[in-house]
Amino acid sequence: MQFLRRLKASKMNPLGPDIANAPWMAFNLSGTELRFHCPPHELAGDQAVTASQTLNIYQDDIYQPWAGVEDRGMSAHLLYTGWKYWDSPLGDGAIGYVMFDVHLQRRHPHYRKIDSLLKAADTKAWIIRYCDDVWGALNRELWEERDSLDSPVIPEEDFWRFPQSADEIRKVSFQGMDWYCFIAEMTHGPKRHIWNLPISDDHILNFHFQPSALNREYYEPDHDLDGAVEKTVQEFMSHVHVKLAPDAQQRYDEVMAEVNQAG
Repeated sequence: MQFLRRLKASKMNPLGPDIANAPWMAFNLSGTELRFHCPPHELAGDQAVTASQTLNIYQDDIYQPWAGVEDRGMSAHLLYTGWKYWDSPLGDGAIGYVMFDVHLQRRHPHYRKIDSLLKAADTKAWIIRYCDDVWGALNRELWEERDSLDSPVIPEEDFWRFPQSADEIRKVSFQGMDWYCFIAEMTHGPKRHIWNLPISDDHILNFHFQPSALNREYYEPDHDLDGAVEKTVQEFMSHVHVKLAPDAQQRYDEVMAEVNQAG
C-alpha cells in the first residue's frame, strides 16, 4: 500500500505519514484519556514511549525538573517518534522528516505567578515564559558569546523567533478541546509547531513537531516539504482525542464559570 501511495508522490507533493489509518496510541493521565493515531516510527533510533502509559500525574518522581528554572516547572516525557517525507519511487527517496515529541508539563507548586492553567490568559502567560526560558535563553547565550565567534551575530538572522505576547498564540479547537499553538523558528530554518493543552490547574500537554530536510535546504523552490509538514500537523491534530477525568472536568467547569462571571 505504501508503494502504491508513493507512485503519486513527488518533491512538490511528498508522501508523509498515513495518519488516518495508523494504529491508536493511548495514555491514561490520572483519569484523563489521551489518544491519537500514531504511524510507525521511521527515524534513526528507537521510538521512545514512557514505561507506563497509565500515569499518576500527581506523582513527583515521574517528572524531570527544568534545568536552570527548577522552581518554575518540570516535564514527563511520554513519547518520541517521527516520520519521513518521500519523493516518488524513482526520485530522491526520503527528502525530509518530522520529529514528534509529547511531554506532560507540570507547574512547580511554588510557582504562583499564574492562578490556573485552565484559564486562557494564564495558559498564554505560561507559554510565553516557557518560550523565553527555552528559545529566549538560546538567543541571550548566543549574544553573550558574540565576541568569541568567527562570524558576527545578526539578531534578525541568527535569533530564534517565538511568541512574546499573548496575541502571538493561537487558540484552536479540535475534538471539543481548546489547544494553544505557536511557531518557533529561525529566519532560514524550518518552523517548529508547538501545541499545548491544559488538563488541570497545574498540568499541560505539550506536542512538539520538529521538521527537517534531508540532503537539501529546507526552503528550496524544487520541493514543498514545508507544505507537507503543515498538512501533517493539521491532520494529526484533527485525530487527537482528549477526555478530561471527572474531577478535572468539574474543575474546568468551575474555572470557566469564574471567568465568565468576571468577564
